Amino acid sequence: MITGHSLATRLHALAARVPFDLAVLPGPGATDLPFPVPPAERELLDHLGGFSVPPVEVRLTGHPRRRSNPALPEPRQVVSDDGGGGLTWVDIAPDGTWGQVLMQYREGGLYVQAPSLAAWLDRLVTTAEDLADEIGFEDGPQPYADEFWDALRPDGPELPLHSAPLLRAADNDPALAALARLVPDNAFLADLRDAAPGSHARFDRACGPHRLRRAADAPVFAAVPWDWQHDRPR
Repeated sequence: MITGHSLATRLHALAARVPFDLAVLPGPGATDLPFPVPPAERELLDHLGGFSVPPVEVRLTGHPRRRSNPALPEPRQVVSDDGGGGLTWVDIAPDGTWGQVLMQYREGGLYVQAPSLAAWLDRLVTTAEDLADEIGFEDGPQPYADEFWDALRPDGPELPLHSAPLLRAADNDPALAALARLVPDNAFLADLRDAAPGSHARFDRACGPHRLRRAADAPVFAAVPWDWQHDRPR
């Protein structure tokens, strides 16, 4: 079982093996979060706040960050600042269920990172451990950091995007059809249910700048073309 305690223990052991400063960050905790935190995720946030390999830092903020990235959907999320050029967040359904870890890159692609917060953190730690056995440290930590980020971009399929008007018929998938009825005709939808890590929806290629909207009962997302200068749909 993946726990915050076991992950922190592995990171402390790794820090003793590498010839540079690998700092293990304390957990941010979950006491101040404005939404319910299930027991398993609470234990993770209590024991592990991330780690840093200069110049790379993985940090769990433990707080919503909608203000910093208003393109994210309305449902609540916990976000990680990872220094990789995007925003990583846990998809939290309106009923409080914590689901996939997703990343939205600066260019707008929405990527599936892992099926859960525990699986994502385990992949981070496992990658850090594996690279310690493969990378020489003669040139300092930079080669290690570069390989670390490259390894965290799994190859996966590009998910199909669906035009909203084509999904509104009653005989379509209920989650897709219900969301399609709530967004304008120029919106595009992608289904992230059961999507493997590395799967990605390139909404930016279909509609340019956009705001994400999530279905009420499934990790199904719509990209609504957005005029950010005037903060309104296009």
